[in-house]
Amino acid sequence: MYRLKPVMNQDVVCELPTCMYTLKPVCAYSHDPKAFSADSATGLAAAGPVDPMSIEIDNLLQKAENDELRMLAERQQRVLQQLAELKKEIMAMRTELKLNANAPPAVQPTTPLKSKAQLKAEPINLTCLQDFVVNASPEYVPYSLLALKNLWKDRLNLQVECFTHSTVPKLSEEALAFQNAVTASGTAAANLPRIKVTLIWKNVGAYTEMITSPTSYVPICGEVNILRYLSRCGPSEFNYEQQDNVDEVDSILDACYLLLNKQNVKQRQQILRTLGAKLGKAAGFGGADLSLCDIAFTSAVKQVQRTVAKDVNPNMHKCMGRVAALAGL
Repeated sequence: MYRLKPVMNQDVVCELPTCMYTLKPVCAYSHDPKAFSADSATGLAAAGPVDPMSIEIDNLLQKAENDELRMLAERQQRVLQQLAELKKEIMAMRTELKLNANAPPAVQPTTPLKSKAQLKAEPINLTCLQDFVVNASPEYVPYSLLALKNLWKDRLNLQVECFTHSTVPKLSEEALAFQNAVTASGTAAANLPRIKVTLIWKNVGAYTEMITSPTSYVPICGEVNILRYLSRCGPSEFNYEQQDNVDEVDSILDACYLLLNKQNVKQRQQILRTLGAKLGKAAGFGGADLSLCDIAFTSAVKQVQRTVAKDVNPNMHKCMGRVAALAGL
């Protein structure tokens, strides 16, 4: 190819004026001897000069990393110191209380159970009494309300008013008979504590619901759970939690709840057989005394007797007849 003359001669000397101070170049690379020395690990020479700004950035990053590690170590040391102080305080409290790590746990003394006469003598806590609303289906009549109204007539006045929702065109004969019985004014004394119950016939199925606060609308679903609530705020002799077989009573009440809410006939028959095994040959689930389980069982069987009538054994019929006679069902 043809040779061309250089466009610009780099050997041109520029004369600088001497009337001003001279400054070093701003964008000049300083000579780093390490950049041109051989690497100790690879034995290769460095590629070129090192930028001072890159070195300064590396130094700053290394300093920040060291500061973070130092702060983390100081924080860990403070946590360990606090744990050590907490251990000393716990050991001091243990010494004051004279606790022995190898000693067996102390047995808490159990509260002696009250007799039936003592429970009857206890007054009703008026702060727990609250009016409420019950939504029930005419196909699943809550007979337990009528039972409690008759059993509590000497201790608590359970006043029931009935209304029919627009979704229910007509009440069944069982619902009408129950409504007449539960709304009838009994012989309760005028000075007794009172709970006003508003019963609304509504298409809610087997899930009878109870509403204590219309504003929040947090329902208690299930007739058995309504019985649990009323047993706590009613007379003490009907509160099954005052007895020593609370777990057994809860299991029977749960079985009565399932008997109502299981739609499969075979499942209802299996639950009924379980309840029959728990009842055995006794007069009732609570023995000689009428219990909350007897009321829940009688109400549940009366509501589903169309599907399980042939599976009710003679002792169950006897228990239900006893409840009907004592509770006026």
